[in-house]
Amino acid sequence: MRPEADSRFESAFGGVPRWRSRAPGRVNLIGEHVDYLGGKVLPAAVDRYVWLAGAPARSWEVSSEVAGGEAYLKAVAAELGAGPQRVAVSETVPAGFGMSSSAALLVAAAAGLEPELDGRQAAQLCQRAEQKATGVMVGVMDQFASALGRRGHAILLDCATLDHRYIPFPATMLIVVVDSGVRRNLADTPYNQRRREAESGMPKRRRHVDSEIARVGEFTAALEHGDDSRCGELLKESHRSLRDDLEVSTPAVDAIVERAWSIPGCLGARIMGAGFGGSILALVERGAEEAFAAGIGAPSVVCATADGAFVG
Repeated sequence: MRPEADSRFESAFGGVPRWRSRAPGRVNLIGEHVDYLGGKVLPAAVDRYVWLAGAPARSWEVSSEVAGGEAYLKAVAAELGAGPQRVAVSETVPAGFGMSSSAALLVAAAAGLEPELDGRQAAQLCQRAEQKATGVMVGVMDQFASALGRRGHAILLDCATLDHRYIPFPATMLIVVVDSGVRRNLADTPYNQRRREAESGMPKRRRHVDSEIARVGEFTAALEHGDDSRCGELLKESHRSLRDDLEVSTPAVDAIVERAWSIPGCLGARIMGAGFGGSILALVERGAEEAFAAGIGAPSVVCATADGAFVG
């Protein structure tokens, strides 16, 4: 099936694209707000994508429903030294679900404009581009997962060195992302303030960082030993830390997380991503997904792991 971006390109620009690309969204299983401090994280690329179709042009023209899409594309092109482009964008990464559609857009742009890039270099380039486009000092995890994810696996990533290894994700658990309904622009939240506080060693913030890094190690071991129940308990511990020590949750998000905890078949759940709204991540026993969707009372998507843009 031809990606929708191709038909959007032909419709908007009356031509045939010179390049095409796609990149996946991501979930972070555990390890929130530690990537920018050089900690270890455990993300996975998922089967929701941003597709691009493009061609060189005299000036920038972007056909996109993605908020801020042109700014992101220009930022990646500037990092690569590429000129203006006509670009059409399609996506199946759900808007507002905290699955890093922005990172997927950036990585897809890098893959389309410079497909021979090393995936690690592409992730770092896209991190710089997002920081410049938004003014938010994001870490490298989202871009790395979108560039180098692997189907059937999560990535144990050391954000200080970018050393990584792939951890098999079991068939017995499903990843479910639930929309809290709380929308936010990170630039309008205390995200940068929380980062500065964590970097400065403020006790409550640092307590979250240290305990979360320890949970990443425990979660990885639990995956490797097939201990699904322990994975769920670690998600609950992570949420309490994000809520109480880092203070990036909201009452509305907390209510959805606690509802998820009460549903049979839900192993655990927590706020995901940068916080202050967005989505929650739940791990659900395979076979319990319909009961979970009925019980949670909010829009949700069941995700499978996927290959990244720079993984063939």
